[in-house]
Amino acid sequence: MPLASGRELLAAAVAGAYALPGFNISNVEMALGVLDAAQAKRAPVLLQFNPSNLEHLGGIEVAAALGRSLAERATVPVGVHLDHGPNVALLRKAVHSGFTSLMFDGSTFPYERNRTETMAAYAVALEAGVMLEAELGHVGGREPGVATSEMVLTDPETAARFVTETRIDALAVSVGTAHGLAGSVNLALVRELRVATKGLPLVLHGGSGVTPRDLRAAVEAGIRKVNISSEIHAAFANALALTLTPSARDPRPALLRAREAVTVVATDRIDLLGAANRA
Repeated sequence: MPLASGRELLAAAVAGAYALPGFNISNVEMALGVLDAAQAKRAPVLLQFNPSNLEHLGGIEVAAALGRSLAERATVPVGVHLDHGPNVALLRKAVHSGFTSLMFDGSTFPYERNRTETMAAYAVALEAGVMLEAELGHVGGREPGVATSEMVLTDPETAARFVTETRIDALAVSVGTAHGLAGSVNLALVRELRVATKGLPLVLHGGSGVTPRDLRAAVEAGIRKVNISSEIHAAFANALALTLTPSARDPRPALLRAREAVTVVATDRIDLLGAANRA
């Protein structure tokens, strides 16, 4: 299956009224666990890397090579996405390294700076022919590699102005969720934002820990991409803790159990987002 572009995957989610799953990964076993789930469920996915993931893997070029290599051998459409890119320079490196989808995160900046830098990020994405996601309002909580502050809900009127001025492909919105295993969804606000942005694909960050009922309802309300990170990292770490004993001399059996734990979580999220059997 060819490596997929984020724009194509997102357009398919919009047409099919489901949410594209974006899984943040920090090692090869996590990536393989996600792809095991995606291929079993016949689901398109994004393999995502935030700055902390990039650092852990040895740099953006290594992450791109890993993501692209796995995507090209997958039997379902897989895109490689830069998550929470903090500056335009990193977005340029991502494009040159082979990422097929980008996010610029200026959500901790004042509006004018966020708008101006998002417009510069859009120019990079446009030249490369890749999707650009940006964030307005601010999703709080904690996640390694993500700059966070107090939660600020996304204002519909401001969102309408922002997407018109920046011409982004997708908008990450703050509607009550948080980075980490916490959060709930303000469904009324999701609906308002969908109307205000004229149906632009909305992205839910902090998808880990959201109840199945809220997640399904968020998709019905107009969310078209959901990020999952803390949940699969926790599953991976817990499986390692249970199987990697002090007497172990080979970590591979424990890593395999951790990969399988990621697959279980990823399978559940794929089903909840309506992404199964969409490939």
